[in-house]
Amino acid sequence: MMFAVVPNAVHAETWKVQIPTGSSMPESSVHFTPSEISVRFGDRVEWGNADSVVHTVTSGTLETGITTMFDSGHMDPGNRFSVLFSEKEAGEIKYFCTIHPWMTGIVNVVNLAADYNVFHNVGSDFSESPVDIVYKVQRNLVDVAVEPVRKSITFSFVGKIDDDKFVVYLPEELIKDPQSVFVDDKSITNYELKKTNGITTLTVILHEAAEQVKVVGVDVIGTSAPKKHVLINQMFGVTDKKFYERGDEIVISGEIKNPVQLYELTLDVIAPQGNTVYHKVIPLIDSTKFTETVSTSGVFRDFGEYRVKITGPSAKSLFLPFDFGIAPKEFKSPLKQMKTGTDSSDVICNEGLELFMKKSNGKAVCVKETTAEILIKRGWADDF
Repeated sequence: MMFAVVPNAVHAETWKVQIPTGSSMPESSVHFTPSEISVRFGDRVEWGNADSVVHTVTSGTLETGITTMFDSGHMDPGNRFSVLFSEKEAGEIKYFCTIHPWMTGIVNVVNLAADYNVFHNVGSDFSESPVDIVYKVQRNLVDVAVEPVRKSITFSFVGKIDDDKFVVYLPEELIKDPQSVFVDDKSITNYELKKTNGITTLTVILHEAAEQVKVVGVDVIGTSAPKKHVLINQMFGVTDKKFYERGDEIVISGEIKNPVQLYELTLDVIAPQGNTVYHKVIPLIDSTKFTETVSTSGVFRDFGEYRVKITGPSAKSLFLPFDFGIAPKEFKSPLKQMKTGTDSSDVICNEGLELFMKKSNGKAVCVKETTAEILIKRGWADDF
């Protein structure tokens, strides 16, 4: 996706996205509402779980995996989760539910002034790489149609506002070298075109009754894009977490793209030593999606990295790694431990830190090894 950057104004809003009832079902027509939104720097997005089952809101995709941008963890029904987006997150951010990975959504973080908007997925009927466009107009822009044969883009509006300024940023990926502009099928000359860094800015003043603006160029999206080779029986999957402890349940979800004569999958969980500790044949009855829950109780005995192996006919095997063990315990700071009566020499440091005593007051401190060496050289502390 590509956005034109326009001057940003001081602006902050909270955008609400709902997980509706029944969204966990693969056949549901709605999973996140809305499924795609555009926010500005400093805006917050809040997700609410209105469903009757647990969900997650996790950055990434089933195909590419989980990213570190945000993760709600397990959201019980009625719970909420919010993220504040800043300039460093600019761009398209895809997210999904790790328990039901067919539930997907998009947050576009863009640098827009308050009176600009985004129209999504222009050219999706003709290209596998549709474009998002930035525009400004008082009346409502309801449709953007691409006509590859005529090499044109048509914008359709609803509303009657006289002297309404329509400003739209047209990237070359959408339309190349705009040549002429029509308002309601009548050619006009009183428009302005400015081209900067591969983006053409079109400005048109619309009269009260205007309903359409058509832009004709030398090429438009979808006329020359080569078709990608489609692989059959592509398997994608994910585990709902990357680390599990004894007693946890592992939720393994996935999907098969372009299935051909694929009626079942084989799922194995392989221990660190290479032995299989769980085996299941998963039938695919009128579905390309699957979910399997595996309990760690009585099944997992060794700590370390496990792998989920998913295989199927005429498909490349899928491997999903995760870790099983005991999560490191978080200890309170040395100051809080000493305030509760713990002697300096009995203070316990968190993993990766070493215990030292300040020479000035005899108090305990927990520092990294590199920092400890510096403190000793400078005579500020002694190790216990």
